[in-house]
Amino acid sequence: MGRFQLESTVEECAYGALLATVFSIAFSIVLGQLCAVFCCLFFLIAWIRGRIRFPFPPVLFFVVPFVVLAWILSAHFGDSHGLWRRCGKLFWFLLIPVTASLTLESGRKRALLWSFLGGSAVLGLKDLVVYPVLAWQKPNPDFLTSLIDKGSMTDGQMLMLGVVGSTVLIAAMIREGRRAPGWCWAILLAQGAGLLINFKRGSWFCAILLVGVILLMQLRWRAWVPVLMVMVGVFLLPPVQSRMGQLSREFNSEGGGRMTMWLTITPQLIRAQPQGVGYGCLTNDRMRQIAPRVEPHRNHLHANWAQVLVETGWVGLALYLFWMARSLRDGTAWFRRSRDTKDRVMAMMVVLLLTGLMLNGFVEYNFGDTEMMFIYAVMMGLAAVGGRVADHG
Repeated sequence: MGRFQLESTVEECAYGALLATVFSIAFSIVLGQLCAVFCCLFFLIAWIRGRIRFPFPPVLFFVVPFVVLAWILSAHFGDSHGLWRRCGKLFWFLLIPVTASLTLESGRKRALLWSFLGGSAVLGLKDLVVYPVLAWQKPNPDFLTSLIDKGSMTDGQMLMLGVVGSTVLIAAMIREGRRAPGWCWAILLAQGAGLLINFKRGSWFCAILLVGVILLMQLRWRAWVPVLMVMVGVFLLPPVQSRMGQLSREFNSEGGGRMTMWLTITPQLIRAQPQGVGYGCLTNDRMRQIAPRVEPHRNHLHANWAQVLVETGWVGLALYLFWMARSLRDGTAWFRRSRDTKDRVMAMMVVLLLTGLMLNGFVEYNFGDTEMMFIYAVMMGLAAVGGRVADHG
């Protein structure tokens, strides 16, 4: 009896560490990684003792070959001393099967999603305090410009996902005729304000698009009126208009920004090395050899598809696309076949969060961002276990 309780406790510790990982990775990469290490350690102990099963979701048939290919190419084309620095973070995709194994129960899935929403709300509050203070201390050349420069791509995407997830839950409550608790609105407000102050346009557009999808699916047309009023009011704010006015620069194919990277650098690199330049091996110097005006100190191409193609070649891009498609397929299967309302809401949230990551990935390289890799892995794990239950249910 004592041994059974000990083994059960180890499995529960692994799940608790997973909750802590998803909560903390939103606002602290160090704390998130530490919790993830404990999660994997407890999981390994429970697996060795036979208290837990190591699943192999179908999505891993694409994940494993991609990771192996990335390591081989990085080792071949890059500095061997920096191999772990470049590729070590790929091991965080172990959280896909770990999450799938630890969240078989609906209650655990729900708690995991709430943990992420809570962590992203903490991030929103943190950014609302830290960024204005930093911009006020060093207004270069002025407060607004400094505030815009302080914004983080990672934080913007994390908060976009938080806004989408909270909107799913609140809209579901309203549709069921229930009043959403005040703390739900407080979480959404913290996430939304944090998203706004990060001034990341790609995240703004993704949030608007996905929130619109949620309202269309969940609520009647009258619910759109207050949302549209809020959006119009936000876009009339001078800082937002200033940020949107800078968007035209991105469409200049010779300006050194995204269009230069996508239309000039990417085609030349993939023609020169169809097999890829090596995962994590792209440098700013190599980019500047093709386009001298490219953004300085930048070592990525501002898009998942371009970065994966250039670093891992056409084979890597194919594996990546099948990988993303399989995860969305798992999530949509879970959503379509769910009979329980709460389960259906969770499935919808996971599908939209994965969609948000992939949409933002068209204009940002979030696939190699450690914090976002955690969210990719956990959401894919949830989709995998949900899709498996749907397939056999």
